[in-house]
Amino acid sequence: MAAEPDLMKTFLLAYESVIETLRPSMKVAGLTEPQWRVLHELQMRSPMIASELAANTFVRASSLSRILRDLEARDLINRAQQFEDLRKTLVSLTDYGCKTIAPIEANYSDLVQRIANSVGSDKVSACAAACAGIVEQIGARPGDD
Repeated sequence: MAAEPDLMKTFLLAYESVIETLRPSMKVAGLTEPQWRVLHELQMRSPMIASELAANTFVRASSLSRILRDLEARDLINRAQQFEDLRKTLVSLTDYGCKTIAPIEANYSDLVQRIANSVGSDKVSACAAACAGIVEQIGARPGDD
């Protein structure tokens, strides 16, 4: 009888393999992994409400607050109150922030393409769909308090 795969170990190994490829360029940019995730998300969808940014990057709100302060001090992002609801903060990527993460984004894009070329786009899509199904089945997301 075949042993079932250790899902946690498999997911962590896949995640770490991707991040390990990007860490050198993050280090050159002076960014931590959570900081890059925030900037990466903002590059795709900027501006964003801070609470949505926390949910989309799987960073707890308390940690995001500290990260945003640091990124703003380094002129990588801008923060402003949303006019419709002054309790909400809009976060956007600055031009300098775009330039700072450009090398990391290029490495990420190359990695995604290499993976798709190696195993096939259909398998990458199937893997992503399977993982999304697992998350939906469990019902919890990282960063949920």
